[in-house]
Amino acid sequence: MKFTIRHLLMLLLLAAPVAGGLMAQPGPGGGPPCWPPPCIPIDGGLSLLIGAGALLGGKKALEARRARKTSL
Repeated sequence: MKFTIRHLLMLLLLAAPVAGGLMAQPGPGGGPPCWPPPCIPIDGGLSLLIGAGALLGGKKALEARRARKTSL
């Protein structure tokens, strides 16, 4: 019997600090996370990725054209 009470007490002591955080409500809403609204820097790496894709596509198209010419 003491063994069960000891485990129950230990579980209660371990769970008590966490229980307050689980029942907490979120704070009041604020404004947008950044101001002015265009916060996402799309031009940073996306333009380089698009350019690299265009170059790779052009290279593959040129290789396919050359391969088609030599097979005829």
